[in-house]
Order: sequence, then structure tokens, then C-alpha cells
Amino acid sequence: MIYIEEVVILDFLIDLYLLYICSLILKNNTKKYRMIFSCIFSSMSYIIIFNLSNNVFLFIIKLIISIIMIIISFGYNDIKILIKNVICFNILNFFLGGLLYYFKISNIVNYKLILLLIPLFLKIYKYFTYNIRAILNFRYKVTIYLNSGKVLYLNGYMDSGNNLIEPYNNRKVIIINKKIDEEYYLVPYKTINSYSLLKCFNPKKVFIEGIGERNDVSIGVINKKFNGFNCLLNYRLLEEK
Repeated sequence: MIYIEEVVILDFLIDLYLLYICSLILKNNTKKYRMIFSCIFSSMSYIIIFNLSNNVFLFIIKLIISIIMIIISFGYNDIKILIKNVICFNILNFFLGGLLYYFKISNIVNYKLILLLIPLFLKIYKYFTYNIRAILNFRYKVTIYLNSGKVLYLNGYMDSGNNLIEPYNNRKVIIINKKIDEEYYLVPYKTINSYSLLKCFNPKKVFIEGIGERNDVSIGVINKKFNGFNCLLNYRLLEEK
């Protein structure tokens, strides 16, 4: 027999963990009480949908609930950010469901066993954080503050093939295709068939939307046209500082 109170408790705890991991992945600064209120809302909603048998209607209701949960937890500032948060939350939700199916945990009252496995789930989530964040954030708004006082506003693309670190100060190199009047130095890098030198300069600071301010970045300048963007970001920027 399945007891509704056990379902509500399980739903609350799992949603709280999912929101917490989602906030870590997308670096959403929010108050813990907002996530708790969001999970209370979800748990109360579960009572309403507990006996629904129409899968299509159930999916729509759960999607609406997840959107409201994200708004309660992280607020609403922009539709793109909201969609990104909802996608991340539901990816984690589906991933958790896949794990439960893999471990043959089909009875909802086995929540004690699930709770014992939650630390393992957290480890797996953290392991995949790097890749999930990359999937959800291919393009970024980039602001480069030059030493001359000028500011560049660029459209950045996160390139998994760009892991270049300049060897002098271990700065991550991002690449632009604009000619800038700055003091350059040469950084060696490897191409497919040979080695070459890249003209680089150190900006005053760089701000990347969704990642934040970075002072550990060098700017490489090349004479090449990009398709749909003008800044090639370094994949290692997704790592924690």
C-alpha cells in the first residue's frame, strides 16, 4: 500500500536536492527558504495529481509545476534564463528517474533506500556538472574592459576545443577577431599539424554573462572570421575558480 504522506515527504526531499544541484550548476544565488517554499508547493501539488492516469495531462501539469517551482526558487528576470533553469531542473529530474529505473526502485515507499543513495546521486551530479553546464550555455555575452579605458561588447561561443593556457601566468586564453591597440606578447600554441604563436594581451578585466567577472583571462587576437560570434571562449572557464 502506498501512503500519500510518504509520497509527499519523498517528493519534497528529492525536489530540494534537485533544486540545490540546479543552483550549483547554473550558479543561481538564491535563499534556501525560497527553495524550501518551492518544494512545499510541489509536494502539495503532488496530492492533487496523485491519482491522475492520463499521461499527457500529467506531463503538462508536471511541466507547469516545475516552471512555478523555478520561479519561486530563483525568481523571474528573463524568459531565456527561466527556460534554461527549467531545462536544467528537468534534465536532472529525468536523470534521477533513469537511475531509479536502473536500480529497479519502482516502489515509491522505498524512499528510505532512495535517501541512502542520494549522496551517490550528488556525486554523480557533480561529476556531470561540467558537461551539463556546457550543454546549456554554448553562447555568452562577453564584456572586455581594455587598459585604455575602452570596452568591447562581444558575442561569445564556448568552444570545447579551446583549452589554451598561456604559460607565463597560467591565464586562460579567449580569442577574438578584432584588432585592438594594446601591448601584445606572444603565446605558443599547437595547431593540427604544427606549432605557432598567438598575439595576446591582458585586459583590465572580463565579464562573461552566466560565469561572472574573470581576472585570469588573456585575450588572443587572430585574423579570422567567425560564424555568428566574435569571441571564442576558453572551455576551462566552466571550471570553478
